[in-house]
Amino acid sequence: MKKIYFILKSILLSVFRFIFIFIDGGETCVVCGKKSNYYPICAKCQKERFSLKNVFDIPRCCHCGRELISTKESCFPCRSDEIKRHSDLCYSLFSYRLWNKELMFLWKQQEVRTLSFFFGNLIGKFLKEKGFKFIIPVPPRPGKISEKGWDQIEELCKILECFYGIKVFRILKRNTSKQQKKLNRTERLQTIGSAYSLQNQNVIKKELKKNKGVFPSEVCILDDVSTTGATLECCSKLIKEAFETKIIGITIFIVD
Repeated sequence: MKKIYFILKSILLSVFRFIFIFIDGGETCVVCGKKSNYYPICAKCQKERFSLKNVFDIPRCCHCGRELISTKESCFPCRSDEIKRHSDLCYSLFSYRLWNKELMFLWKQQEVRTLSFFFGNLIGKFLKEKGFKFIIPVPPRPGKISEKGWDQIEELCKILECFYGIKVFRILKRNTSKQQKKLNRTERLQTIGSAYSLQNQNVIKKELKKNKGVFPSEVCILDDVSTTGATLECCSKLIKEAFETKIIGITIFIVD
């Protein structure tokens, strides 16, 4: 019932949003400045700037997802940093630059929630192409949903569940209420081991019923932006030590 409700709600909100945009004269593309229809990025720029082909074709660091400039499996910063070792693979779809920053601002700060479907569709297609079936979302800070009424990662998860058939295990919880973006690199790295933890066993058992009570041999940890890699490392460490599974980190953007 929850899935049906979310789908119907999404369709209804999309219709209202489309009508509002049509009356208002349409969105403006953040890349080229031309008028677009539904998203604040036109169809042409979507095709040129958000093609998944580069994500599949370009070799990337297995720990952070940055584009590799050597033949090694990991980039030099990750090879030099002993902290980043618990994820087995990592995919960061796009660089956090220029118009990508603007899109994230519109999505997270201005709450242009149609972008949830734009990003959700990109991630859904990526997951399907790679054959990934299970994700664990990075949970929001305590009080965020009650304060804002939504969380962007949770909304992505609902889209992936309802429209792509991805199984979502909500088995992590966040212990700190301070926003990660307000921490510097050293402070972020110091949060490893304390910022996140596993939910209690009852919650975990309930979530695992989605997969007949069995923890999958391969899971993806989903977040929006990778800055230092501290969040991914903290979550990967928890999951790896508890379940000894293969972990793939996935973020929409990476600060490089």
